[in-house]
Amino acid sequence: MPLRSFCAEPALAPTLAATPVLATNYVVVTNIVLVTNYVQIPSPAASITNQLSTLNSQLSTNSLLPDLSWVPPEDGFDWIQLKSGEWLKGQLKAMQQRQIEFDSEELNDLTFDWKDIRQVRSERTLDLLFVDGRKMSGPVTVTPEEVAVGGEEPQVFPRDQLQSFTPGGSKELNYWSGMVSLGLTVRAGNTEQIEYNAQARLQRRTPATRFSLDYIGNISSFNGVENANNTRVNSEFDLWLSRRFYLILPQLEYYRDPFQNLKARVTAGGGAGYDLIDHPNLEWNISTGPAYQYAWFEPTEPGDPMEKGTAALVFGSRFDWDITQRIGLIMEYRGQYTSREVGETTHHAVGTLSLELTKRFDLNVSLIWDRISNPKVGLDDVQPKPDDFRLVVGVGAHF
Repeated sequence: MPLRSFCAEPALAPTLAATPVLATNYVVVTNIVLVTNYVQIPSPAASITNQLSTLNSQLSTNSLLPDLSWVPPEDGFDWIQLKSGEWLKGQLKAMQQRQIEFDSEELNDLTFDWKDIRQVRSERTLDLLFVDGRKMSGPVTVTPEEVAVGGEEPQVFPRDQLQSFTPGGSKELNYWSGMVSLGLTVRAGNTEQIEYNAQARLQRRTPATRFSLDYIGNISSFNGVENANNTRVNSEFDLWLSRRFYLILPQLEYYRDPFQNLKARVTAGGGAGYDLIDHPNLEWNISTGPAYQYAWFEPTEPGDPMEKGTAALVFGSRFDWDITQRIGLIMEYRGQYTSREVGETTHHAVGTLSLELTKRFDLNVSLIWDRISNPKVGLDDVQPKPDDFRLVVGVGAHF
């Protein structure tokens, strides 16, 4: 139907304003905007399909780690997963000082930084210690976020609350490890010489404690005459108060060397230790504390006492470096500051370069230094030299 125009009329045409007008000029819109960026609301099924497609694309592009739901087979082995996603099977030895020791079925003994371990799964009973002092035992599953301990009453804890763990259960043997190294030199012909050297280390570890027992013995003879015979035994019990700090209660040492006019010397004390460096392939700790020392001497100059007791200050250090997977360097030092009557100061240092031959056997080259600053003068009115050096090559076995 005709539409009345509602346009304002020009003021110069008053005559036309009074006359009705039919609108014959329809307005046609020609500048239509075509919207091409429209939003389509997909169906729920299509949305899920698109999300799965995107996730699969990310998995192939970014190579994300395997799903945590994968469970290693029940084959009697312990399993660990590295942060790279690789799985290793073998036997857990210990996790202390933020390091985990693992005996791989194929790669032998390995040590990793705890932060480089993504998962741990063990069907065996492990003894665990948490930072709040709580102790737990049972099969263990460790994920990036938590620690699940099985048993009669399974419990779950945050992973960052785990301080250490060791194999446990009813077998006492699970707590022990050790090493024995033997060296022998035999010479015949114009001269006859026999030299024997033995080193041994025995260690018992729980999540909160560490007990160690070390032995070094040397016997040597030249043309049937003994010219060296000394023995050293060290024992130490460590109680961990944190991941780096520990108490030494007690520390004991027995030493004898007749060629230093020392029939026997016993030192007992305590102290504290701290880990200066705590890395997967490099460890360095120091310790110190007071002690009491008692010594018995071989017959000496007339008027000199045959035995003497005195206070002492004991300190030590151990440097352990895994140069490669098969080559390791261990440097140990023990020092005692005492009175002049029992030798003044004594020093003992051992540097060992170890080359792994097989899974259980190593080739060890050790340089041993012993020093008594003021050795006793013997009946022959001769004072022994303060320093003794020995270079020992031996084959060692560890378990």
